[in-house]
Amino acid sequence: MMQMKKIAAGAVALLLAGTMTACGEDTSWAYRSGDDVVTSGMYVGLSIDALNAAYSLEGYDSSKSPFDQDLENMDSVQWLKQKAGALSREYLAVEAKFDEMGLSFTDEEQESLDTNVDFYWTTLGMSESYEEAGCGKESFSKILTNSSKRNKIFEALYGEGGEKEVPESELKTIFETNYAKGTYITVSLLDEEGNALTGDALTEKKDEAQDLADRVEAGEDIEKVKAQYNDSEEEENADTSTVFLRDSESLTTVGSAIVNGEVGEVGVVTDDKYAYVYQVQDPLSGDTFDNYRSTVLQNLKSDEFSDLVTEWTSQISIEENTASLNKHSPKNLKKLLK
Repeated sequence: MMQMKKIAAGAVALLLAGTMTACGEDTSWAYRSGDDVVTSGMYVGLSIDALNAAYSLEGYDSSKSPFDQDLENMDSVQWLKQKAGALSREYLAVEAKFDEMGLSFTDEEQESLDTNVDFYWTTLGMSESYEEAGCGKESFSKILTNSSKRNKIFEALYGEGGEKEVPESELKTIFETNYAKGTYITVSLLDEEGNALTGDALTEKKDEAQDLADRVEAGEDIEKVKAQYNDSEEEENADTSTVFLRDSESLTTVGSAIVNGEVGEVGVVTDDKYAYVYQVQDPLSGDTFDNYRSTVLQNLKSDEFSDLVTEWTSQISIEENTASLNKHSPKNLKKLLK
């Protein structure tokens, strides 16, 4: 049913598609505040963001088109209009706050942003489906840039030196509490045809796994043991550890063992296909926390930040163009679902 590819909210947009109507009404823009404008094409892009958001609603019936069901007890087109309108207002609020805080992108950040635009647009093939709806790269770039501005504001507020800075010690405590870390070696319990081993062959493989565990328990570096077992010189000095969310409902067999183990623990667990030799590690070791710091901060403060954006939205004067909103109704997106 869905031919359109989905990407994260805020990362899609449409080309400035507005034109003058036959009766002279300007439909080139949908919302504006001061010098900041949500063009008609951008509004359609934000309508697609709204459409993507619908799929994650509680009670959404994935067997039906979003247009063939109510969304949160509301007519779907009306719900999409409200959501697209809210996203448009937030766009304007973020633009205003970014300027007010005197923020800007470094050359490296801008280069990364441009690369992301090309990646979504070309590599992921977004252009095909969105161009069918009148999409162009310029509007795509504007909304993706706005999303990056939102992230930059977030970091400026809650990051180091920010007005609402969260101490790193608090973030580390949260990370250590909510995440577990470990490295494991996978030993296959299948034959060359992919069938489960039995008898002496199975026992031999399990003994092989236990021998690996004994070596790690005796003090050998699990990364070196793993590299030797996999006959991979590249892995010998690599960090192949994995981080697991403790309360995840989809933990693997080895993930469960690591989550429930104590730091330093070495063991072997098996499922129908593999034996896993694992070692539980301190989640704060190495650069693991640095890699997850942003995730922890987002999880902690994203709801509060969303409330702030809503508050900023209410504090600016926003004009809407009814003619453009009527012309570019989300109902026009039905063609993307054929």
